[in-house]
This record gives sequence, structure tokens and C-alpha cells, in this order.
Amino acid sequence: MRIGINCFLLQENIGGMRQYFHRLFRELLANDHDNSYVFFYFEHNICELEQLGNDRWKEGAILLDSQDGANFHLDKIDVYFCPFGALWPRPVKVPSVVMIHDIQEKYYPQFFSKKVLFDREFYYDPSTHIADHVITISRFTKDSIVKHHSVSPDKISVAYHSLSDDFSKAPSPRESCKLTLPLKFIFYPANRWAHKNHDNMLKAICILKQKFNLAVDCIFTGHDAPGGYPLKEKILHYGLEGQVQILGYLTEAEIKHIYKEATMLCFPSIFEGFGMPILEAMSLGCPVVCSNATSIPEVAGDAALLFNGDDPEEIAHKIYRLWNDEDLRNDLIKLGESQAVKFNPQITAQKHIEAFTKAASSFCKYKYFYNKFFYDPLFKAKVVIKYKYQTRFKSS
Repeated sequence: MRIGINCFLLQENIGGMRQYFHRLFRELLANDHDNSYVFFYFEHNICELEQLGNDRWKEGAILLDSQDGANFHLDKIDVYFCPFGALWPRPVKVPSVVMIHDIQEKYYPQFFSKKVLFDREFYYDPSTHIADHVITISRFTKDSIVKHHSVSPDKISVAYHSLSDDFSKAPSPRESCKLTLPLKFIFYPANRWAHKNHDNMLKAICILKQKFNLAVDCIFTGHDAPGGYPLKEKILHYGLEGQVQILGYLTEAEIKHIYKEATMLCFPSIFEGFGMPILEAMSLGCPVVCSNATSIPEVAGDAALLFNGDDPEEIAHKIYRLWNDEDLRNDLIKLGESQAVKFNPQITAQKHIEAFTKAASSFCKYKYFYNKFFYDPLFKAKVVIKYKYQTRFKSS
């Protein structure tokens, strides 16, 4: 098959979706010689595509000015794939596949602006209906799409995230020594989105200090997020500036070094489509304590100590237990290494190829015309009217 890939949203600051794209296509371009890949790319993501490390992406690649330009090149592909959460343009006259990473807005709409809620409903909901097949990253997200989008489970494949084969290798000493780290510390890598639950993490650190007389050092990485959690201000508010460091955006080698040196990964997020840091930590021998929410237990298996992310007291108690129990840490390291090998790029790639094949076999022109002239126009009108009505109602 000839698989067309919409690269429009590929850029440096899209976090986990960027890692997913790179790891998937490094594997497919290196090892899938039964299919060809036609990249619909844009000037703003050429640098990202160059980082795939394989010039095969350039074979048949098509430079576009807009996403809608893909419609003029559909005769060059057999399947159209949108890897970043929305099928666009929609519908297309060839079999189509969309990757949905999460539908968090169905659970925590309060974490999103009105514009983002509109965009997610406008793009995500119809994408799962119009695409011939849907890929997602966990059973939890699959079940969520089935429930909230009323899509048949047979139409959805789960392709877990994975790490590159060399991720668990230690960075070189020269790369490692750039960072000065505490002797013993907790690590939490996450952008400052509301669902990442930084506040309860800080509260737990305060509880450890006040109730257990334990002043733990903690390192945060990641970016500030628009409308997100004001981490710097809150560290000062809680009086934790002597214990907490914010290192911002780091290279992969630096992140790997932190995992290797950390006493534990604490991952208090209350919502994840997958939970990549858990897999990264396990693969690098870093014991994990994490919340029991959404997809997180699915990824962690029995290789982590779980807590209720809404309860800072419980978070503190689980950190305290792991901090002081070396045998438990060693047990979790061994279990984590066994759990991590279940998520590998070969399986991830194969699940995508199977989804492309399923889309090709389920496509029919009748469905395309139904979506183009009835379902999609009606859905777009409904969403626009809904949000206009809400605006008028609130202002009246």
C-alpha cells in the first residue's frame, strides 16, 4: 500500500505526539519495505522530518501550502493517515485512518478554554465517525471513544506507545555531567497543564516535611502552558524553593540521565491517554509511584506503587514508603524492566499497518458521499450553532 501522512501539526512543541510520530516513522521507514509512505509536508516541519534519520521520507513526499491541498494528490496514495488527532481534510475519497491520543475534554471540560472545546468537538468527534479506522494509544482511550463518540469497538485499534530500541542505553558521560543533581530526589517531567496535578504534588512534599520531618528534593521539567499551573509562583507560595528545581526543556540525553539518577518517578497526573514518562522510567531502572487514574495503571501494570491523585496525604504516604524502602525500590525496578519490554516499536508499527489494511478493506464510496454531503455539513452546522447559542445565552 501507499500510505499518505498528513504532517501539518508536526512541530517541536507538541510533546508526546511528536515523540510518537518520530518513533513510529523511524521504525516504519527502517523496516517496513512492503508499503511506501508519502509524506504530505509543510515548510514548518521540514526540520522535524529530517530528524527521522532516514531519507526514505523524501521518496514521493509532497510539499503543500495547506492541508486541503492533499485532496489534489489522493490518486498517489491508497490510504490517508492523520496521526495528530483529527482527520483533515474530511472526508477524503480514499480509505482513511485517524489517530486519537485522548478525549480529555469529555472528562475535564473545565481544563479547556471555550475555543479549545469548540475545536475538539469540531475536529475530534466527527473524525472518529468519518475515518474508516481509528487508532488510539490505550484500552482506556478506546473505551472512552466507544462511550463518548458512540463508535463501534471493532473500528478502533490500540497501538501502545513504545520506546526506541536504544532508549534504555545510558547517555555518554560528557552528556550526563552537564546537570548538577541532588544525591537523592523525586523526578516529575510534565508540562504545566492542569491535569498534570502539580499542586497536589507540591502539597504532598509539604506534608512530608511537616508530618514526617522529611525534606525531599524534587526536580520538575517541562514547559509552562497557556492557562496552565503557575508552578514557579506556587513553589514560592508553599515555601519549597529550597527543595524544588525547575529545569525546563532538556535534551533526551539529559532526561535519561535524570531518570538514571532519580530515587523515583512520581507521576500524579489525573488524566492520561497513555503516560509516557512511566514507560521511560521503567525502561531506565527508575522506580515509579503514580496515580491510579485513566490509562496509567494499564501502562504501569504491577510495576508501580499507586495512589489516588486527588489525595495529597496518600501521595505523601506512598512517596515516604518508597523513599525509605530500598528493597521495594529494587523490586519495582525489576518489575519495571519486565513491564517496559512489552511496549516495543515493532509491535506499535505492526498495529498501524494492520489498521491501514482494515481501513482499506472497509472503505466504500457510498459512505464517502454520505459523509461529504450529509453527515459532515450537518455536524459542522450543529457545532457552530451550539457554541454561538452558548455565547449569546451567557451574555444575556
